[in-house]
Amino acid sequence: MELENIVANTVYLKAREAADGDGKRKGRSRKWKSLMKFADASEVQVYKKEFPELNYEEVVSKSPIGRLLFTDFCNETEELRCCNKFLNDVDNYEKLAPEEQRMTLAQKIYQQCLCDEAESRLPDHLIDQEKVKQVEEKLLGESPRYIYSEIASTVRDHLSGKPFADYLESKYFTRQLQWKQLEKKPIGKHTFRHYRVLGKGGFGEVCATQSRASGKMYAEKKLNKKRIKKKKGEMM
Repeated sequence: MELENIVANTVYLKAREAADGDGKRKGRSRKWKSLMKFADASEVQVYKKEFPELNYEEVVSKSPIGRLLFTDFCNETEELRCCNKFLNDVDNYEKLAPEEQRMTLAQKIYQQCLCDEAESRLPDHLIDQEKVKQVEEKLLGESPRYIYSEIASTVRDHLSGKPFADYLESKYFTRQLQWKQLEKKPIGKHTFRHYRVLGKGGFGEVCATQSRASGKMYAEKKLNKKRIKKKKGEMM
């Protein structure tokens, strides 16, 4: 048993090294590499129907990949870059900022996006001076979580108009559709190489696995259906 553990650990560590290393293959299989190939742009247009609605909220706000690609799109224009940076900073501030860091982050957003000498200042037509004054007053006291919500709403309405319409016609949205197509490809037990068991629980075990297509490492949870039914796990 000890020898088996040593062998399992050695194989697992070699797989980790291949995934994290600088080699050309990085654990990728030539046979499975085709799984990661993007389809032709003309073939993925049908995946537009996968979105409940083709609007900013569904395509960008609710999609991590969409948000990243929309950021790349906005970075090509200085005005859009400033608007998108402001929205992303506010979103991180509202959802992720720890209580003890909130004041510092709120002041940083003001200094970078709203004050006159800001390097990523919002366009003048999106800045309501009355709302900015309200922000300045709140920064003197305790910064509430939604201190920038009204200004962010104005910027979001702007981005969801013509900029978003231009995004839908860009190469970046085509790439988002190509990712949609990849998401639809079936995944089975042979998609991954299976290595040592990392842990066991009441209904199954967690194993270290490696994608044959990308070479990336994952933790895969295996559940035993018979054990789940026997312990009535589906009722939990």
